[in-house]
Amino acid sequence: MGTVVQNITNACDELGQVDLSGIKLETADPKLLNVSIMELDQHVAMQPAAIAYYGSLLKEASRRVAAHKRAYDRWQKKKYAVAKAALTGTKANIPDIEARYIVDNEMEIEQWENKQEELQFEYDSLNVWYEAWRQKSFSIREYVGITDDERYQSTGMSGGNQDQSGSGGNRTSRVREIMQKKREAAGAAS
Repeated sequence: MGTVVQNITNACDELGQVDLSGIKLETADPKLLNVSIMELDQHVAMQPAAIAYYGSLLKEASRRVAAHKRAYDRWQKKKYAVAKAALTGTKANIPDIEARYIVDNEMEIEQWENKQEELQFEYDSLNVWYEAWRQKSFSIREYVGITDDERYQSTGMSGGNQDQSGSGGNRTSRVREIMQKKREAAGAAS
């Protein structure tokens, strides 16, 4: 099983280097998320690779955050024990021990906390990007559904002349208008 897991890990790592319509996943180019840029089949083809690649990065970031928290917790317990030992024989209470721990280790505590914030920022950024790709999956599914509805209606299989003011026609028209506006905005921005 270890070989399979390693092969999967290697494959996910390599997905960042795959060229998708002139753009690599590792560049995190926002164009890759915009379904109104490029052909739909290109977006459908890249979706599984992107979910696997960004999902693996997200899981890795989550493990780093958790490992750092565990290491910091162990470090704190050791330093707390040292502070407690330094106050042995005095009438020190818990707040006194905590104060001693902070005074003795203030710079190191700050370094640990800064590193934790940095790792959390990485995780949060990857999480937002991964969620955007998951939302893109829903957008693609919706777009394909609308296209299928249009195809179904245009072939006359829907029971003849239907009034386009029904919910299917309005939904299709609204989504088409939105996508056209996005294309125009993307064209104007280029």
